[in-house]
Amino acid sequence: MLGALLLLAGFAAASTQHPPDWQPAPPDAVYAPAPAVIVEPVPAVVYTRPPPPAPPPLPTALKVVYAPFYVAALTIRYGLYYGIVVPLEVFGRTLAYGFEGGVDEPEGNKEGQR
Repeated sequence: MLGALLLLAGFAAASTQHPPDWQPAPPDAVYAPAPAVIVEPVPAVVYTRPPPPAPPPLPTALKVVYAPFYVAALTIRYGLYYGIVVPLEVFGRTLAYGFEGGVDEPEGNKEGQR
C-alpha cells in the first residue's frame, strides 16, 4: 500500500514539471499608483425640525367646565393628606418620642427660658 502511494506521488510530481522550453508569462503592465488625493472632512450639518408651535389656550367655556374637577382633585389629594395622613404621622411621632419630642431641657431652664 505504501509503495502504491509513493508511486502515485512520483507520477503526480512528474506531471507538474514544465517542459524545458517553458518560459514564464511576461509580467502585466505596471502602472504608477494613483496620486494621493487628500480630502478634508466635510463639516457635520445637523438638520433639525423646528419645535412644534405651542397649543392654543383652552377656551373659557372649557375652563369653566374643567374647574370643578380640578378643585375636586386638589381637595382629594391635599385634603386627604393633610386631614388624615399628617395627623396620624404626628400622633405616631408623639407616641415614639413623647410629648417633649425627645429633647431634654437643660438643668435650671424653666418653661423654655434661657
